[in-house]
Amino acid sequence: MQDPVKLKKRWEFQLAYQKGSKYWNRYFVIYVLNTDFKVLRLGITVSKKVGKSVQRNRVKRLIRESFRQLRPQMKIGYDVVVVGRPPASQLTCQEAGNGLAHLFQRAAILNTKDG
Repeated sequence: MQDPVKLKKRWEFQLAYQKGSKYWNRYFVIYVLNTDFKVLRLGITVSKKVGKSVQRNRVKRLIRESFRQLRPQMKIGYDVVVVGRPPASQLTCQEAGNGLAHLFQRAAILNTKDG
């Protein structure tokens, strides 16, 4: 399975922040922007409020891994920016996945299976 296409440029993040829909919980804030691309793109932001580099990088790894597991069920044609909040540094991998899945469902970009 290929790596997700990443948002890298500042203007791509800014566009998601300004034009995208915002959803949040205690651990994450996500911005979802509908695009005309036939691909799902991910951007990750974790500020210094979360902690030192070790904690920030751990949160980024949790987000990437959760996204990788949820990706087969997600709709394409969206830019998703995930912002890690300070409590996210205490999460396990399972909790991070559940938190993101809940936000993706609220944003209606997760294909839910009946049953």
